[in-house]
Amino acid sequence: MRIVINVDGGSRGNPGPAAAGVVIARDDGQLLHEAGYFLGHDTNNGAEYKALILALRRVESMSLSHVAIRSDSELLVRQITGDYRVKSPTLAKLYEQAQLLLLRIPRWQIQHVRREENRRADWLANQALDHQRDVIIFDIDDENGGAKSKSPPADSDEKPAILEPAPRAAAADQQSESTESQHSSVAATTDPRIVTVSVSRRPADGACPVNACAGDGFAVDAALPAGLCVYAANALLPTILAMRGTPAGDFANVPAMTIRCGNPNCGAQFTVAPAIHKNGKLK
Repeated sequence: MRIVINVDGGSRGNPGPAAAGVVIARDDGQLLHEAGYFLGHDTNNGAEYKALILALRRVESMSLSHVAIRSDSELLVRQITGDYRVKSPTLAKLYEQAQLLLLRIPRWQIQHVRREENRRADWLANQALDHQRDVIIFDIDDENGGAKSKSPPADSDEKPAILEPAPRAAAADQQSESTESQHSSVAATTDPRIVTVSVSRRPADGACPVNACAGDGFAVDAALPAGLCVYAANALLPTILAMRGTPAGDFANVPAMTIRCGNPNCGAQFTVAPAIHKNGKLK
């Protein structure tokens, strides 16, 4: 299923009372979900991120083939795509949550749109602000008589569980769980979930203290390569762990991600992706 998500978030006071607006529809126009979520006290940027996280949580249970995300926040869009560095520690936590949720979608894109093209999501956020509570206008599960899968709070402190990888398939994975531990030398040689890291933008001259980007890239099995800059390692590790935590059967469908080095003077950029052969089969 192909869907379109419009998100908006804002606060009155920045920081102040904040809310998020979410509209989810099929690409043929069929509405799936629209709601405003009251977030309590937050900033404009925090509300924008939480709007995206709430939307991604709502679609987790849907059978998706492609997701198009639209937001009028240029900061959010450019940070998600890797064009802007995430400098705020608070936003960095929300950024990580959003990226881990995006890993579970086979194919996605995010687009910056003008405010007038995002009016419904903006109206929903204002409804939640006006009423100081969540305002669920429509949900397809309610329409079909099923239990509504309302998105849980987007606060990472309240819901740290979303930072966990996607649940494993039951039987075989549970039986071999101990052998897939990061501390197992057997897992390092048998786990097919190998992640490749390529250098899509090299660091500025003299900016990298260990010249970690000298090569074209590297593959990650159970360990990062020796000599990798601590800034780059810190930036890459959450995404690599999330990819390797994906069930083996879904690993080939994980999309490539763009990660920027955490060194503010570096400018290096990496592309992180599952390692596959040219014929599409996993290594």
